[in-house]
Amino acid sequence: MGGVSHYNLSGTGTAPFGALRLEIPLLIAVAEGSLGVFRPNENGVHRTYVIPEAQLQWQLLPVLVKPYIGIGGGWFRAVSGPDPRRNDFTLSAAAGIRVGIPLTGFGVRAEARVRGIGSSFGSSATELTLGVSW
Repeated sequence: MGGVSHYNLSGTGTAPFGALRLEIPLLIAVAEGSLGVFRPNENGVHRTYVIPEAQLQWQLLPVLVKPYIGIGGGWFRAVSGPDPRRNDFTLSAAAGIRVGIPLTGFGVRAEARVRGIGSSFGSSATELTLGVSW
């Protein structure tokens, strides 16, 4: 998955965002493990963040075109940049659509994911991504 993250951390802006996601089908739901990465400019300070998380997604129509909604949680952790480095809990909500090509295992996906960061959700991010799966 790749796209952009519109963030409100210790500054606001937009930064490229990428993620690797593993989906496990569970009838009408999908369990997803994800590892996201982005590097925002927080008022002149650059940090690289990794976001490992899990999400449960409900597919509204389990056919060729599969719209879904999901909720999940994980960590929002700075792995580079000056101290102090953030290490916070995050909750997320997603809405998207998967489109598969029958008999090939190949598909495409578009998603919007909103993320609250920290115990009081004083920081946030909205990710808009496109991706391929097989």
